[in-house]
Amino acid sequence: MPELKAFASSVAVVVSSCDPFFDAWRPFAFFFRKNWADCPFPIYLIVNRLRVRSKVVQPISVGPDRGWASNMISALQSIPQPYLLYFQEDYFLNGRVNDSLLAEDFAYAFDNNAASFCFHARGQLEPNFQPLNGRFGVVPPDSDGRTRLQVTLWKKEVLQATLRSGESAWDMEARGSERTRDLLSLSYLRRRDRPIPYLMSAIVRGLWTAEALALCAEAGFEIQPRFRSVQSDTAWRRRLRRGIDRLRLALALARQQSDVIDLDSPSPERNLSRQRRSA
Repeated sequence: MPELKAFASSVAVVVSSCDPFFDAWRPFAFFFRKNWADCPFPIYLIVNRLRVRSKVVQPISVGPDRGWASNMISALQSIPQPYLLYFQEDYFLNGRVNDSLLAEDFAYAFDNNAASFCFHARGQLEPNFQPLNGRFGVVPPDSDGRTRLQVTLWKKEVLQATLRSGESAWDMEARGSERTRDLLSLSYLRRRDRPIPYLMSAIVRGLWTAEALALCAEAGFEIQPRFRSVQSDTAWRRRLRRGIDRLRLALALARQQSDVIDLDSPSPERNLSRQRRSA
């Protein structure tokens, strides 16, 4: 079987995002480096107007936010690789990526001209799901889960043909499956077997999840700037927190306009510890 680096010229990692989620960019990059330091693929981060500095992550500026699909359509024009490994900015890697298993999966997808290969299994497989081995299988043509926006290997031309300007990510998941029903889509059978372990999602409806904050705390990573509230089990608290956060976000974005976001710098918490040790 080929090594993962054999696909380095054909695959790019694309991280879907926009400026209102810039507080997730540094933890995303931190956990990516921590768990996939030898990733052989170029990594592209979709941004609007904020400036990013990194030796690893290449920002693609798409200008004013026109929605998920329109941003993606614009960004894909700047990516030369024919295959894309899709991430979102709040998919934090929480375990080591299994390069050898991923290389096997890529080889199968390439050899069989798969349109997409989702590395995150559904909660329940359809009765007519067709297993190909003990790890993954073929998604049925009539499945409503053919365009799930989990970590997925896409043929770029297929993703481009499936996108519709103005649609949200939720629209894509709800409507996109019909557009790919005649193409080969693969998916994992069980989540525990996936070669790319990650937290899905760190941010839910605009609020940090407790799991994300626990992951950052365990790693000694401090989220900065910290303007986003934490999820609550109570509906009115969630609404109140999102309302307050909209004001905090506007202020945070205004302050960030003049600064460059360094994705390669260590956590501010670690910087503070070093300063204390050297004092």
